[in-house]
Amino acid sequence: MKLLKSIKKLSNPCTEEYWDKVYASEISQGIIKQDKGLLKITPLLKDKKNILDFGSGLGGNIKLLADKLRDKKFFLIDHSIKAIEFARKSYLGNKDIHGNFFYYFANINSLPGKTLDAILSIEVLEHIKEYQEVLDNLWNLLEKQGILIISVPVKGWRDRHREHVNKFTIKTMFQILSKYSEWVHVSPRTYSSRSRILATAFFYIIKK
Repeated sequence: MKLLKSIKKLSNPCTEEYWDKVYASEISQGIIKQDKGLLKITPLLKDKKNILDFGSGLGGNIKLLADKLRDKKFFLIDHSIKAIEFARKSYLGNKDIHGNFFYYFANINSLPGKTLDAILSIEVLEHIKEYQEVLDNLWNLLEKQGILIISVPVKGWRDRHREHVNKFTIKTMFQILSKYSEWVHVSPRTYSSRSRILATAFFYIIKK
């Protein structure tokens, strides 16, 4: 049994236990990560009411958006209970001064039976082997005219990060997302500090 667990960790280190430790370390150091690049796509969310962050971590990105948006319902999903509990009890709470409400879940299946009009997945899919199944589930949760916004590394096999069990490129992301929409929009997110080659990118598609 121990050998089997060790093999699984080598093939996919991104276990709940692993992320609990990562988030516990970040909490102890006062580190709450936020993707400031999300601010440039805030206009896409202005008319959206129900917004899901899949892989929300400690809630940093939701806080970033909630400070700019009004009267939204934000749904946070992360399989790290430690992260979700921190966001709920110590960071975001249940509502803020801007009329935003926050709801917390450990997995997609525990979401209430309602559709969403915006879903974010920021630097998450590279950590999940069954990413296609995840995308199918997220797409099914979107209502018509809903928007799916994704950010992933796009360095392909130049991506040497141990946590990244999937290696994406701009081309492969277009191939993956074109299954759901004829129009796949892309925007640069970060560049390599050495080569200045595009390192991560935002992609978004709209459900017709």
